[in-house]
Amino acid sequence: MTWWLLDQNRARAEKAAFVALQEEHDWLTSVRTRHLADLQLCIDIEITYGGEKFPLAVIYPVTFPDTPPIVMPYGEKRLSEHQYGAGGELCLQWRPDNWDPAITGAMMAESAYGLISGERPSDGQTVSVPSEHRSSLGGELRFETWRLMVPDGAWNSLDRQLPEAVFEISLTMTARRSQRVAHLRSIGAAGSELWKSPNPAPTAARSRVGFLLRTGQDMGLLTLHGGGEFKDLARRVPELASLLERPLWPFIVVIEKSGRHTAFDIVRGDQGHPILIPYRIVEENELAMRSASDRGAVSNNRVAIIGCGSIGSKIAASLARAGVRKFVLVDEDIFLTGNLVRNELDAWAIGWHKVDALADRIGQLVTDTDADTRRVALGSQTSGLAMESALEAIGDCDLIIEATANPTSFNLCAGAARRHMKPMVWAEVFSGGIGGLIARARPDTDPHPLSARNQIIRWCDDHDTPWEWKTEKNYEAAREDGPPFVADDADVSVVAAHAARFALDILQGSETIFPSSAYLIGLNKAWLFTAPFDTWPIDIKQTEPWQATAAASSHEDISGFLSELIDEEFQ
Repeated sequence: MTWWLLDQNRARAEKAAFVALQEEHDWLTSVRTRHLADLQLCIDIEITYGGEKFPLAVIYPVTFPDTPPIVMPYGEKRLSEHQYGAGGELCLQWRPDNWDPAITGAMMAESAYGLISGERPSDGQTVSVPSEHRSSLGGELRFETWRLMVPDGAWNSLDRQLPEAVFEISLTMTARRSQRVAHLRSIGAAGSELWKSPNPAPTAARSRVGFLLRTGQDMGLLTLHGGGEFKDLARRVPELASLLERPLWPFIVVIEKSGRHTAFDIVRGDQGHPILIPYRIVEENELAMRSASDRGAVSNNRVAIIGCGSIGSKIAASLARAGVRKFVLVDEDIFLTGNLVRNELDAWAIGWHKVDALADRIGQLVTDTDADTRRVALGSQTSGLAMESALEAIGDCDLIIEATANPTSFNLCAGAARRHMKPMVWAEVFSGGIGGLIARARPDTDPHPLSARNQIIRWCDDHDTPWEWKTEKNYEAAREDGPPFVADDADVSVVAAHAARFALDILQGSETIFPSSAYLIGLNKAWLFTAPFDTWPIDIKQTEPWQATAAASSHEDISGFLSELIDEEFQ
């Protein structure tokens, strides 16, 4: 039921307040109360100022008085800078972020009059009324259909250039429904760029060529619509007119003497006349400090991820966001539609090898990536040379992450880690999503991976409760006393996130923050876990060195051994 039927006294008070306001002020020339088709209460008012009439609708939402009335002009009119687009709601003194239920619709009307009169002083000049509204970037851009994204530091490349000049620029364009977003990719001609974007390029984007014009004048407030305005702009900036002689009209960025930046696209209107489409320039801030990881430390490391399925793909994305740039990705699987339920990849990857699609995904998150992709499964039917090459590439990495939960793959990775003295992290989600395991093995700090795994298995076996789901190889597990457990994306994400933290802890090279080197993480009440997020640390002890110490041998001993080992005809 609507608010004005539930609180009839408040509804009468709202109408009485408008009557009193009209009697007190001659600028309020009309007040009419009605209801809309959905029974919303609406009070039509007319404000007169400077000989001009401003018809407004004060609409009470169904959530009033918990939320403020909406004050809107009639028609697609732009009455104020403090308005959500032409014909949109006025942003007044009271808004959702400072609303008080004691405020009336009449007080909102007074605020509207103050805004209209404040922006139209008697001398005829245009004045901007200061705003107390602290809007977010997203809120500001809701009504900006066309946007130009400019990475942080792009304009700094022009500091030592001529104050009046024309520079070629490159852009990529993405579209979604009626919106267009342009991304500035470079400044300067191809091959001699003054600046290149450090940001990853969006996929499925259209490339555009444009020009940046630096002028020695200020053009003032420029209306960027219609051929007449373009002719005026081209007259003041002759370089712009010459650009129209090109077969494809370019995207234009103008930097005025005052430093004001304007961006617009040129399209053909009726009868081929140029029309300027203005773009809102969004200057991006540096985002590196949003990461808590030591990017300088992790960016120099190469990480091998064996298994690019649900866990491996999520770990790779997390590490890329944290600063890792060099990867060796190993997996022979093709990404299929069914993989969408738990993988970092999306529909663009369907039909591609997971390693290739994941390399592209990483490139969408960060730039300057170096991903060595290997389309093999460790221990599978493939050539010995391909397997050896993959294992050597894995061993050359600074960290090995095994995410297949496959014993053969684990054994081969463990051998590479031990042979090359490299740390290893492994993770798996238990069948049915009841929980998961993360573990690490650091050279000569933890036991080598095979020994560590055996200690973990013994620890689990020492508990009386059978590990009834451990032997299954899928994400579902049946149970007699209820519906089956199913591991969904959230379950996989929890385990992958913990494994990524383990990996970053190793890559950053500082003192570890984890007191144990293996953890069981509960995600359901089953097996050892008494409740979701029930965590069991497992202490594993180093009992033997990672590599046996080779006995010292003289040159003669080595030569003698080779003579014994190699057939005489090959010596």
